[in-house]
Amino acid sequence: MKSFAIPSVYEALNLVMKYYPDNFNEKARVEIETLFAHCLEGLSDDSEKFLSSLFIKSLKNHISFTSINENIYLKKYEVSQIELFDMLIKKFPFVTISQQIVNGAILNEMQDCSEVTIIDIGIGQGTQMANLIELATDLPVLKKLHVVGIEPSADALANAENNLKLLGESAPFTIHFYGVNAFAENFDFKIPAPESDKIIVNASLALHHIQTSENRFATLQKIKNLKPDAFFLIEPNVDHFEPNFYRRFQNCYQHFYSIFQVIDKLDLKPDYKNAFKLFYGREIEDIIGKQDNSRFEKHEPAFRWIEKMNRTGFELNTNYFDFPVETPIGLKIAMHPEGFLGFTYGTETVLAIMYAK
Repeated sequence: MKSFAIPSVYEALNLVMKYYPDNFNEKARVEIETLFAHCLEGLSDDSEKFLSSLFIKSLKNHISFTSINENIYLKKYEVSQIELFDMLIKKFPFVTISQQIVNGAILNEMQDCSEVTIIDIGIGQGTQMANLIELATDLPVLKKLHVVGIEPSADALANAENNLKLLGESAPFTIHFYGVNAFAENFDFKIPAPESDKIIVNASLALHHIQTSENRFATLQKIKNLKPDAFFLIEPNVDHFEPNFYRRFQNCYQHFYSIFQVIDKLDLKPDYKNAFKLFYGREIEDIIGKQDNSRFEKHEPAFRWIEKMNRTGFELNTNYFDFPVETPIGLKIAMHPEGFLGFTYGTETVLAIMYAK
């Protein structure tokens, strides 16, 4: 276990999780209901209770435990997944700072180029690319920017196209947008502008949705076959690929406990903080509440992504990140010996950026 102080409610939750998979008798069910009722008291003001309630709801789904009712308090924070993700990009430091750092590195790659192609895997509504385009308006040589946006949500992809086209009306260079409504593992990575001076691939919080290691490796191989000038990968640094339920729970709790502590420090209204927590609750439900063959939030530690990248022939580039050492909320950012830029709160390194060629 990590060295940060574990709240007492965690000890009770830990015991509950140990019952899985064979010992959910009537006594265990009573204990689960009792703990859930305890967590609902003062939920809005106690992130530990909020977090534990999300785990119990997820556990309920895993064991088809229907006696725990859906909590109305939690439901009032529900916002669409893609809308919340867009809010996270704009407001949450793990995401905003990591994408700012990557955009700065992409901008350096684009210097002295007249035509650039960027493949953005999991483009969402195009927020990161929009921020990059605004930065790129100061590039003196750039004439054409091709953005290939890969996104499984058709609605988000349409919004991304509209957002980037709107920026293109005032940008000092031409923007060509190519939308690909698909999962990354199903894309052939044939690009529309091979004459570009540079090809850059960006994957922010997207590749962990690929369910198998084989498909992850195959997708990385297809990216490498493009011979990109730069490949940027942002991924959570936690093992949710772990097949053992109890160890996966421990990994999951430590990871999201740290995230919730950061959320509590944000200068946001309580309702927005709890909406962010509920967004991550959907990830917890996937990690804890679903059977292994139907899970999509299969995060892996950075070193495993690096192993896959090395196998496909990528070489890590560790010298070109410009980043703050520490943020005002106590988030520390530093290069790790394995070759990734890590975002650490307390003792938990929550997020990693990898930059390869």
